[in-house]
Amino acid sequence: MKLKYCSLFLIPLLVSSFVVYISLDIENWKVFWKFVNIPYQIPPFSDLDSISRALKASSEGFDPYLYNPYDLIQKPYSYTKIWLIIFEFFGFNDPTKFRIFNFILIYFYTLILVDLAFKFNSRIFSFFLVLFFFSTSNLLLLERLNIEIAIVILIYLTCIINNNYLKIPIFFFSIYLKLYPIFSIFVFMKKQIIFYTIIVLSLFFLLLIREEIFFIMKNSVDYALIIVHGITSIIKGISYFSIRYDLFINENNYIYFKNLAIFLACIYSIAIFYYNFDFGKKKTSNEFNLEEKLFICGGGIFIGRVLFFSNWDYGLVFLIFTLPFIIKSNVKFKYIYLFLIFICINSLYIEGGDRYTLIYAVKAFIVHSIKILLFTFVCIHFSKVINKHLELKFKT
Repeated sequence: MKLKYCSLFLIPLLVSSFVVYISLDIENWKVFWKFVNIPYQIPPFSDLDSISRALKASSEGFDPYLYNPYDLIQKPYSYTKIWLIIFEFFGFNDPTKFRIFNFILIYFYTLILVDLAFKFNSRIFSFFLVLFFFSTSNLLLLERLNIEIAIVILIYLTCIINNNYLKIPIFFFSIYLKLYPIFSIFVFMKKQIIFYTIIVLSLFFLLLIREEIFFIMKNSVDYALIIVHGITSIIKGISYFSIRYDLFINENNYIYFKNLAIFLACIYSIAIFYYNFDFGKKKTSNEFNLEEKLFICGGGIFIGRVLFFSNWDYGLVFLIFTLPFIIKSNVKFKYIYLFLIFICINSLYIEGGDRYTLIYAVKAFIVHSIKILLFTFVCIHFSKVINKHLELKFKT
């Protein structure tokens, strides 16, 4: 027991200390990430550092949503304003404070992974967590220190905290940090009054920050790579081939094909939900266990991101939250599910080559087909879990 608790805090301490330590020396940073086959960026933790750069632009009177001169590639700012407020309030532009923040994020992120292993005490799950930690997606997440890490921490807290006075503010804070945690809203479904109230408040909150959302969507890039996931990524990849070979999609009609693809994907997911959900009066389960909460949050976020966003594959970290339910429920095809996730979280090994060749097209088709299979699998079980706990009655 003592060894367990020592490991719970020692492993995160070692990991966070090591990663922050190598970040203090640029050469060490380059050597380590090159050794583990991860494309590094300078400065270290470049995604999080981009907020500091946007804050610098803002402090000089620029609107970083429109003009972001200190960004590494002068890309317009694409996060919510709350990040700028956080960085300014805590002084994270200071190198020392910034490294302390890096340490805290990596520490609690690793702590969650270790805590999950101990909580569910499954050899399969623990083994897969090790594979995930050393996957290219997770290592890239640590190298960039994307704010996905902060969202993972907050979503985990949302799942393990039962007190709504703490849980609800954390949920809304996570939405303001990155928007897509709104897809984890079904974690509140056991108490319907609270659930419907949070839905209304969430929509009202999104309305309040609609200007920020507009700029975030406007400044976001639809990536057409193997190491990304999302319907928009697939359509963007198809459009490159279509424009190159003068086929049906061009620069003028791309947005229509993109919106059509999102619409059809939404219809597909709704059809899966409708098939697996029993409307009307029914008996629901009294117990809403942690495995189900984690699945609802991780699976919901994955579904929402696939439908509406173009995401780097380090965003697949949220699928880790789906594994305890899949493994413990002993659902069909769980080993295939694990294998497909393993391929996707190591998609960086498959990426590469001329993007206009047949070989790249075949690789992209296979990997993105796997991600659509994962999407379908998650949609099926997501709807089944909701069906187990949520009653929707309609008056006739």
